[in-house]
Amino acid sequence: MITKESGLKIENITEGPGPKPKNGDVVMIHYILNLGTGVVSSSYDYEKECYIDELIDSTYDGPGAGPFKIIIGRETAKDKLHEEGDSIKGLNEALLDMKVGSKNRLLIPSELAYGPEGGSSFHTFHGYRTPPNRSLDMVVELIEIVKSEEELANE
Repeated sequence: MITKESGLKIENITEGPGPKPKNGDVVMIHYILNLGTGVVSSSYDYEKECYIDELIDSTYDGPGAGPFKIIIGRETAKDKLHEEGDSIKGLNEALLDMKVGSKNRLLIPSELAYGPEGGSSFHTFHGYRTPPNRSLDMVVELIEIVKSEEELANE
């Protein structure tokens, strides 16, 4: 695992053969995100008769499965609701370093995620509450570059 100057930690799982995206590109990704404890979950463990507070979100299976759209560099503003394509600093930084077809494990420090404020389910790209000062542990696969920054400008 390498540590970038920003504090982002990256472990390469699979090196893809494709091109690297640029800031502003629209990309499709798959991810597995270990949200850990302290998140709001509606999953109920009937054997233990309690709500599950350890949550893993994945675009590979379950409700809403399928590749997820990110516009690299477009972050959800602190006082705005998440919109399709919004991301976070740590994910943007990692994607700029990946080739299409690559899969990496990321340890995104809190300051590159949702910081001391955390994020409500309406402000996060994954749709769950993120507690304050929470680092994110995720595996990201860069599926494709849908549109380049130049193509977006010409629309």
